[in-house]
Amino acid sequence: MLKAYIFDEANKKWIEEDKSLLYHDLCAILDEERNIIYLWNGPKSSKERLKKGYGLLENLMSKYPTINFQLSKEVPSYIQDRIDIMLNAIKYKDKKDHYNFTRFTTLRLYLILLLVSIILPFLSFLNLVSSLSWTKIDGNFEIGAEVYNNWLLISFILIIISLISFSIMIIIGAIEIEYQVIVFSLLGVLVCSGLIIYFQQGIFLFLFQGGSPSTPIYYIRQNDMVKALIVIVLGIIVFEIPNMIKLITFIKTYRKFVF
Repeated sequence: MLKAYIFDEANKKWIEEDKSLLYHDLCAILDEERNIIYLWNGPKSSKERLKKGYGLLENLMSKYPTINFQLSKEVPSYIQDRIDIMLNAIKYKDKKDHYNFTRFTTLRLYLILLLVSIILPFLSFLNLVSSLSWTKIDGNFEIGAEVYNNWLLISFILIIISLISFSIMIIIGAIEIEYQVIVFSLLGVLVCSGLIIYFQQGIFLFLFQGGSPSTPIYYIRQNDMVKALIVIVLGIIVFEIPNMIKLITFIKTYRKFVF
């Protein structure tokens, strides 16, 4: 028969306990059939506690010389099984605390929206960068009015969809009480809102050269385009990096629930 005792360091005594065990506990398992006392020192316990508990056991055993018990710090498998059973309660709590998402629906929806909100801004920027391949004349980009409007519209629509995704993720974060999701999504909402306002300037986004924008051909200074792209990419980076990090940690934590 096995009996378990936990060392009460404050009161310098051993207390019988057969249901639960914590990581900072020092536990003694008495095997009455083999007359062996096994000592288990938890991963969050200390060597000092082990020394005190071990000394107290030796002192107690010296008072009962007729009872021949051996002390062992080596824990065999059957004793470890008993310890694992007693640790189950704290293990379950740790696992529950580790998972912030508690619903399959919100978990999977968040993953989809997170991917959308990371990929679409990147595609939007790639579309904007395509302007660097436009025809160049005397340090200016030459582009037709229709092509320019479509170029801006594509990025505008992609950012609008990203804004909607981030807004829904804020709601998911509030439902799951996941503050990191709320903060990272809020960053996305703020930057995307700013980009939308920026794109809405349309033909007034740049200082056109020559007779434009009244003509169907626009001439945009190369330096102005580069500056605009730098501003946009810096804005996107503000929310892309933390959300990409969140995506990696999210997949590591919840991969068995979503794949």
